[in-house]
Amino acid sequence: MNKIILDKNQKKVIKNNSKNLLVIAGAGSGKTLTIVYKIKKIINDSIKPSEILCITFTKAAANSLTQKLLKENINLKVKTFHSLGYEIIKTSKNVRLVKEDTLDNIIMKYLKKYQNLNSLIAAPFIEIGKGKSKKLKNEILKQSPYITYLKDTIKTFINLFKSNNYSISSFETFFQKNKNEHFITKQIRHNKFLKLVKQIYLSYEDYLEYTQTIDFHDMINEATKIVNNEGIYPYKYIIIDEYQDTSLNKCEFIKAIQSKTDAHLLAVGDDWQSIYRFTGSNLEIFTNFKKYFPNSKIIKLNKTYRNSIELLKVTRKFIMKNPYQIDKKIISNKTNIPIYIYYYNDFKKTWNKIVKKIKEETLVLGRNNKDIKHIPFLNEYMKYMTIHKSKGLEAKKVIIINLENTINSIPNKIKESEYLKYVLPSLDNYPYAEERRLFYVALTRTKSSVILLTPKENPSIFINELLKDSSKYIKIMEKY
Repeated sequence: MNKIILDKNQKKVIKNNSKNLLVIAGAGSGKTLTIVYKIKKIINDSIKPSEILCITFTKAAANSLTQKLLKENINLKVKTFHSLGYEIIKTSKNVRLVKEDTLDNIIMKYLKKYQNLNSLIAAPFIEIGKGKSKKLKNEILKQSPYITYLKDTIKTFINLFKSNNYSISSFETFFQKNKNEHFITKQIRHNKFLKLVKQIYLSYEDYLEYTQTIDFHDMINEATKIVNNEGIYPYKYIIIDEYQDTSLNKCEFIKAIQSKTDAHLLAVGDDWQSIYRFTGSNLEIFTNFKKYFPNSKIIKLNKTYRNSIELLKVTRKFIMKNPYQIDKKIISNKTNIPIYIYYYNDFKKTWNKIVKKIKEETLVLGRNNKDIKHIPFLNEYMKYMTIHKSKGLEAKKVIIINLENTINSIPNKIKESEYLKYVLPSLDNYPYAEERRLFYVALTRTKSSVILLTPKENPSIFINELLKDSSKYIKIMEKY
């Protein structure tokens, strides 16, 4: 069995006894190994596994970390935020999880009877009914994709409303904000939207109460109230993985647990890989850690065991164009592995020639689920997934597709609805900031080279940027 050799910063994390510790872990820097060995150290210091609360964001990540701990003979079940919240709520209330489509159904019920949809939909990609009658305009608007766009906007608004700890009284603040910031025409439209969403939100909350059900946000919000009022099991250590994905209500949940237990906190993550803003994650909770957890220490894991030094130079320059990212100079012992750009006129022809040479584990990454439809075939070494799903994974090679300059490619250019500004954090509003982090995640999944497939006549703006800033590390393959 190979002996594990930890680098100096991993050792610092393991030895550090700060009350609140943030570990900024670059891609491929061995953060999971560090967490496992930190837990081993805590247990060796006479803290029982049952006194350690280890949390991450998805079932898959929780199961994976649980298995890695078992390999070190540590019987500690890693929880997700939602499973922990549900566990706490079940001690006080007899509730169950609401059906997934409930909110969609309630929204659609309201939209079907609402008479003035055309006064609400402000999608950037539609222009409706020049010269058409008002009645006909409304008939057009009731068709997909316009109704779907509005439904999804309302659903996202309510989910963000709940994940950011807003209450019903917050609508008064929203109305006032609208009055202060908008001229009369826009103000009227926003007022209508806010009134409609308020009605739908109240109807949804009434349904949850009547049926004794909760949604994913309630699992956090209700559990926080219970912890504040009744306390919680006396944990001595709280460890959070993927902390860059934390929302405000999850942060408040952790603060409530810590205030009742006086536990140490170790939060691990990478602000460069924060890609879930649309579900409520708030980058500022990570980048301004000391505001939320005073008297804290920060340690950076700055050595990657995955990417080459050349790829690191390219990706660091690229990601640091976002003004709110934390700078870190990541080092590597790997070298001389370039990025390949394949310009194509015929995607299928280019794909066939590339795939013939693929003889090792390869991740094929796209911006959207439907991008797989453009791929003629995959061989036995290849696996397709979206970039979002690839976070935390790695492969010998990576191929990135859908790198053209269109609305649904990388970067995705569909604008957030103007209505969401009431419930989204405003800090991270640099153009394509989240898409930039998403592309960074895609580039850093590789243990060797990256192949970027882009149309010769209409390449992604990110491709042009890489060539402008880092051309000496990029090999252009124009022969296909």
